[in-house]
Amino acid sequence: MKQEELSLEEQVERIRKKRASRFDSTKVRIVLNFLFLILAVVGLCMYFFGSANHVPALIVIAIGMAFKVVEFILRLL
Repeated sequence: MKQEELSLEEQVERIRKKRASRFDSTKVRIVLNFLFLILAVVGLCMYFFGSANHVPALIVIAIGMAFKVVEFILRLL
């Protein structure tokens, strides 16, 4: 059946069904963003208020950045 033959309501319903069948990554992205923000703040606090050894703080920040990269990839998909 051609799309011109469908009524507007049928076309809208078809689009809704197609979108509903896809994976919704919004909630996962929100959680990953939240983890990134928490780890970034913790890492910065460790860096500025911790000991002279900044390696643990940089590791925490790097883990947060890994979460951000995963979130970015999910946004592209």
